[in-house]
Amino acid sequence: PWKSRVVWQKGFKAKAYMRRHAVEMDEPEGLDAADSAASAHEQLLSAVGTCMTVGFVLNATMRGVQIHDLEIAMEGSFSNILKWAGHAPDGNPAYGGIKAKCFVRSDADEKVLREIWQAAVDGSPVAQTVARPTPILTEFEKV
Repeated sequence: PWKSRVVWQKGFKAKAYMRRHAVEMDEPEGLDAADSAASAHEQLLSAVGTCMTVGFVLNATMRGVQIHDLEIAMEGSFSNILKWAGHAPDGNPAYGGIKAKCFVRSDADEKVLREIWQAAVDGSPVAQTVARPTPILTEFEKV
Protein backbone atom coordinates (compact mmCIF):
# COMPACT_ATOMS: atom_id res chain seq x y z
CA PRO A 1 0.00 0.00 0.00
CA TRP A 2 0.93 3.65 -0.45
CA LYS A 3 1.57 5.36 2.86
CA SER A 4 1.95 8.82 4.35
CA ARG A 5 2.48 9.96 7.91
CA VAL A 6 1.42 13.48 8.87
CA VAL A 7 2.95 15.15 11.95
CA TRP A 8 1.62 18.35 13.53
CA GLN A 9 4.23 21.13 13.63
CA LYS A 10 2.34 23.71 15.81
CA GLY A 11 -0.45 26.10 14.89
CA PHE A 12 -2.08 24.95 11.64
CA LYS A 13 1.19 23.65 10.22
CA ALA A 14 1.81 19.98 9.47
CA LYS A 15 4.48 17.94 7.74
CA ALA A 16 3.70 14.86 5.66
CA TYR A 17 6.29 12.12 5.19
CA MET A 18 6.04 9.87 2.13
CA ARG A 19 8.78 7.33 1.33
CA ARG A 20 11.94 9.52 1.41
CA HIS A 21 10.07 12.79 0.86
CA ALA A 22 8.57 15.41 3.15
CA VAL A 23 6.01 18.10 2.34
CA GLU A 24 5.06 20.94 4.64
CA MET A 25 1.49 22.22 4.80
CA ASP A 26 -0.01 25.33 6.34
CA GLU A 27 -3.14 27.44 6.06
CA PRO A 28 -3.58 30.99 4.74
CA GLU A 29 -2.87 33.94 7.03
CA GLY A 30 -6.59 34.76 7.19
CA LEU A 31 -7.00 31.66 9.36
CA ASP A 32 -4.36 32.92 11.82
CA ALA A 33 -1.75 30.67 10.27
CA ALA A 34 1.68 31.62 8.94
CA ASP A 35 0.92 30.77 5.27
CA SER A 36 4.39 29.22 5.11
CA ALA A 37 3.34 26.43 2.75
CA ALA A 38 0.46 25.31 0.56
CA SER A 39 -2.59 23.97 2.38
CA ALA A 40 -3.74 20.37 2.30
CA HIS A 41 -6.70 21.28 0.08
CA GLU A 42 -4.38 23.06 -2.39
CA GLN A 43 -2.11 20.03 -2.36
CA LEU A 44 -5.13 17.81 -3.07
CA LEU A 45 -5.87 19.87 -6.20
CA SER A 46 -2.20 19.64 -7.15
CA ALA A 47 -2.15 15.87 -6.58
CA VAL A 48 -5.15 15.40 -8.89
CA GLY A 49 -3.58 17.63 -11.54
CA THR A 50 -0.19 15.96 -11.24
CA CYS A 51 -1.66 12.48 -11.58
CA MET A 52 -3.58 13.53 -14.70
CA THR A 53 -0.40 15.13 -16.09
CA VAL A 54 1.54 11.90 -15.67
CA GLY A 55 -1.38 9.99 -17.22
CA PHE A 56 -1.45 12.36 -20.20
CA VAL A 57 2.29 11.92 -20.78
CA LEU A 58 2.00 8.13 -20.41
CA ASN A 59 -0.93 7.86 -22.83
CA ALA A 60 0.69 10.24 -25.34
CA THR A 61 3.95 8.27 -25.21
CA MET A 62 2.13 4.96 -25.75
CA ARG A 63 0.48 6.47 -28.86
CA GLY A 64 3.71 7.97 -30.16
CA VAL A 65 2.46 11.53 -29.65
CA GLN A 66 5.08 14.16 -28.86
CA ILE A 67 4.14 16.84 -26.35
CA HIS A 68 5.84 20.23 -26.51
CA ASP A 69 4.09 21.88 -23.54
CA LEU A 70 1.49 20.63 -21.07
CA GLU A 71 -0.26 22.41 -18.21
CA ILE A 72 -3.35 21.50 -16.20
CA ALA A 73 -5.14 24.30 -14.34
CA MET A 74 -6.99 23.07 -11.25
CA GLU A 75 -9.72 24.93 -9.38
CA GLY A 76 -12.16 24.10 -6.61
CA SER A 77 -14.48 25.88 -4.18
CA PHE A 78 -15.75 24.52 -0.89
CA SER A 79 -19.43 23.77 -0.44
CA ASN A 80 -19.55 24.84 3.22
CA ILE A 81 -16.19 25.71 4.78
CA LEU A 82 -18.05 26.93 7.87
CA LYS A 83 -18.59 23.26 8.82
CA TRP A 84 -14.80 22.75 8.94
CA ALA A 85 -14.35 25.94 10.97
CA GLY A 86 -16.94 24.81 13.52
CA HIS A 87 -19.40 27.60 12.67
CA ALA A 88 -22.06 25.42 11.01
CA PRO A 89 -23.44 22.17 12.43
CA ASP A 90 -24.48 20.80 9.04
CA GLY A 91 -23.31 20.78 5.47
CA ASN A 92 -20.37 19.35 3.63
CA PRO A 93 -16.98 21.10 3.93
CA ALA A 94 -15.66 19.33 0.81
CA TYR A 95 -15.06 20.81 -2.58
CA GLY A 96 -18.44 21.11 -4.32
CA GLY A 97 -16.67 20.26 -7.54
CA ILE A 98 -13.23 20.43 -9.09
CA LYS A 99 -12.42 21.89 -12.50
CA ALA A 100 -9.44 20.65 -14.47
CA LYS A 101 -8.51 22.33 -17.74
CA CYS A 102 -5.76 20.90 -19.92
CA PHE A 103 -3.59 23.15 -22.09
CA VAL A 104 -1.37 21.21 -24.49
CA ARG A 105 0.89 22.12 -27.38
CA SER A 106 1.55 19.22 -29.71
CA ASP A 107 1.71 18.48 -33.43
CA ALA A 108 -0.98 15.79 -32.99
CA ASP A 109 -4.52 16.59 -34.10
CA GLU A 110 -7.09 17.77 -31.58
CA LYS A 111 -9.18 14.58 -31.70
CA VAL A 112 -6.21 12.44 -30.67
CA LEU A 113 -5.24 14.88 -27.92
CA ARG A 114 -8.81 14.88 -26.56
CA GLU A 115 -8.73 11.06 -26.48
CA ILE A 116 -5.43 11.14 -24.61
CA TRP A 117 -6.86 13.69 -22.15
CA GLN A 118 -9.92 11.53 -21.49
CA ALA A 119 -7.74 8.45 -20.96
CA ALA A 120 -5.60 10.45 -18.51
CA VAL A 121 -8.68 11.54 -16.52
CA ASP A 122 -10.37 8.13 -16.59
CA GLY A 123 -7.15 6.31 -15.67
CA SER A 124 -5.94 8.67 -12.93
CA PRO A 125 -5.91 6.85 -9.58
CA VAL A 126 -5.93 10.17 -7.69
CA ALA A 127 -8.68 11.81 -9.77
CA GLN A 128 -10.85 8.71 -9.59
CA THR A 129 -10.31 8.40 -5.82
CA VAL A 130 -11.57 11.96 -5.40
CA ALA A 131 -14.37 11.63 -7.96
CA ARG A 132 -15.87 8.44 -6.53
CA PRO A 133 -17.03 7.65 -3.02
CA THR A 134 -13.98 6.32 -1.21
CA PRO A 135 -14.44 5.06 2.33
CA ILE A 136 -11.98 6.37 4.88
CA LEU A 137 -11.63 3.95 7.77
CA THR A 138 -10.53 5.80 10.88
CA GLU A 139 -8.95 4.70 14.13
CA PHE A 140 -7.99 6.63 17.24
CA GLU A 141 -5.35 6.02 19.87
CA LYS A 142 -4.36 8.20 22.81
CA VAL A 143 -0.61 8.04 23.39
